[in-house]
Amino acid sequence: MFLGKHSRALFIIVTVTFLVASVFAVGRVIGRFGIVKRHGWDDYVFIAAWILAFGLSFTVGFGTSMDFGDGDGDTTRLRTQYTAMVMFIPALMTAKISILLLYLDIARQSQKFLRVGSYITLAIVLVGSVILAFMTALRCRPVEAAYNFAARDHRCIPIQNIWLSAWPINIATELAILVLPIPALATLPLTPWRKSMVILSFILGAILIGVIDVARIYNLQLAVIDLEQATAPRPVNVGMALLWSAVEVNTAVIGAAIPTLPPVIRRLTPFNALRLTFHGSTRTLRQLFSPQAGSQNSPSPNALEHHSNRAGSLSTPPIPPEQDTVYFGFINLEQPKCIVDMRGSECVKYCAIINLLLFLNGFIYNMLFSINTSIPIVKTRTQAVGMVSACYVGAGILSPTIGYAILRCVGLKATIATSLAISCVGTLIFWPCGAVGSYPGFVIGNIMVGASLGIMEIVASTFNSLCGPPSYGTARILIGTGLEAVGGTLSSVLATKILAIHVEDTHNLVALQWAYLIIALFTVLLGLLYWYVPLPHVMDPELRTRSGILTVDTSEKHLGVVPVIVVSLGVAALSSFCAAGALASLRTSIGSILSIVSNRTKTALELPISDFQTSLTAIYAAGQFLFAFLSLFIPPRVILLSACGTGITLAAVISSDVFPSAAMVQQVTLALSILLGGIPSMVVAIALQGLGWWSALACGLLISSCSLGAGICPWVMLAVSTNKSAQYAYCIVVALFAVGGVFPLYLSLVRSARGRERPPGWGFIGAVFQRRSRRVQV
Repeated sequence: MFLGKHSRALFIIVTVTFLVASVFAVGRVIGRFGIVKRHGWDDYVFIAAWILAFGLSFTVGFGTSMDFGDGDGDTTRLRTQYTAMVMFIPALMTAKISILLLYLDIARQSQKFLRVGSYITLAIVLVGSVILAFMTALRCRPVEAAYNFAARDHRCIPIQNIWLSAWPINIATELAILVLPIPALATLPLTPWRKSMVILSFILGAILIGVIDVARIYNLQLAVIDLEQATAPRPVNVGMALLWSAVEVNTAVIGAAIPTLPPVIRRLTPFNALRLTFHGSTRTLRQLFSPQAGSQNSPSPNALEHHSNRAGSLSTPPIPPEQDTVYFGFINLEQPKCIVDMRGSECVKYCAIINLLLFLNGFIYNMLFSINTSIPIVKTRTQAVGMVSACYVGAGILSPTIGYAILRCVGLKATIATSLAISCVGTLIFWPCGAVGSYPGFVIGNIMVGASLGIMEIVASTFNSLCGPPSYGTARILIGTGLEAVGGTLSSVLATKILAIHVEDTHNLVALQWAYLIIALFTVLLGLLYWYVPLPHVMDPELRTRSGILTVDTSEKHLGVVPVIVVSLGVAALSSFCAAGALASLRTSIGSILSIVSNRTKTALELPISDFQTSLTAIYAAGQFLFAFLSLFIPPRVILLSACGTGITLAAVISSDVFPSAAMVQQVTLALSILLGGIPSMVVAIALQGLGWWSALACGLLISSCSLGAGICPWVMLAVSTNKSAQYAYCIVVALFAVGGVFPLYLSLVRSARGRERPPGWGFIGAVFQRRSRRVQV
């Protein structure tokens, strides 16, 4: 029957995994229909997934008996292969839907995060799977061409492209299934051991599905490489890809059955100690999550269905009070007070937590950028500018709409989690795009990563502006953005100097793409970590009523019509747009300037372009910290005006083309850039001073204007340099820095727009001298 040892091994693996899945499936059916005697749509969908898993396993097993792919003209083998490919997506979709319906059943009466997240994930699974299933089935015109090579005049989409495109949806929904129940289960009033067992029973299946999915996509990439290079037998990798597809579906069936097995385990376990270990059921979990739990109000009749065996009943410890603490079963964390009341060590602690997130965010973004530049996708300067602009446009359009809405309506932690989730999805998009060489896919991924970066900057800048004494707000924001630049610098050095991989070999390209998965998993773990960190509320309602927070007089108007605060924000948005656009234009076009000067003067560069860009990022970080220190003693508007003047000088010198060597261009640019990198952050910091409740909205507006400026202005530079010259295009940078200096000029001329402006450093120094003089007198 079998044509080789490899086919026999595939057949055994598929059969064994399906038999194991069937054992778990029978256990779920017995437990839900026979013991608990309560079943719903999640059980019916689960049975359908079990049936589809049998169909897929049978098809793959039947195909391996004929050695998949051996003999391209064999219509029977091709039909079997086509059937297995078509069945995979519906079978996996059905198993995931059964898990999500189980989550919805548990979170019926409470747990809003679990319920809303399950609905969103369910919608993504349904829509994505239906589209992908039809794309797989109808990938050829005529359809017969998918399983009959004799068909004439046919056009087909390669199946590997469809499956690679489906992988971000698969892994993202699997990560959602993994993460969604953890916050809800972590609040159960159980002992740590029992709680750990409940959490493990829910997440074990999702972990197994994710591992198998990664193995399947890896084998699919090997199949693509072998088909392109013809270095390995075609049947081996095709068979392996289909094998892992069947194993993934069978694993999904196992994962969907595990959380519902405790009633069966209690029946089969003879010892009370073991029986008490496996205690949970969906009915019990619903009772624990129910808002009526512990009260005299009875839950719904469905929630009161009892197990026929009560030996495993729960004895729950008392729930700690929720008014002043956040309880996670393991530790009690004090709920922070109002954000504007933070002083001293409290302010440092919470700002350090948020700024650490900024540091990691900068590290992740620059690591992604470095990996993307290692993949030969970008061919022209236009594509390079488009790639960078996509990130900024995503931040400029999506971050203020999504970020501010979630921050206003849900809260700080939900906004951080949303930002990291968007970053995770954007990172996962890069993997298949790198495999198939899709430039549009990289653009979409950059848009999502840029949106994530913009949301995080809105959160961090708003938080740093409000958390602590208002006079130190500018320094806190600049320190945060400086740490973000430090993270970017370290990540660039790590990616280019330590983890450098040559992608001439396609197998090295596959190895490089594993970094995307590691980064995506890291963002998920980071989101879980920050979900449990107690942080003060940025949109605390107390900010509306607290006196002394809003230092800007909202009653003053220009010409008796337009409020001063509105004009100030408008001018700040214009300045941030131009300043960020000038910096982005300078960085994207400096390579062309260096090349022109190097060719004209016949001199070599002192630093390679990649090292020069990394050095610029490091200089920008140092400039942020320098501005933070200077703002303690010099009015920020004065620092900002001087920085804009420096930018005008640098752009004018580059435009005049007076450099005797390319190395001097790099030296002058690095020397003056220490006063340029902090300009956009300084504009944001000054504009947010004393806005109180309106800080988040103003920050969204300013971050959006910065991002749009950085995304739009390089295109103007590219157009001018194409029609004129690269040096002539720097006149635009001069004009942008000049307009960017309008905001500090406005603050200097309009006193009512400054608010209370007094650098806190001199007061601190005076207080120190007073203490010393008192000690001397004593």
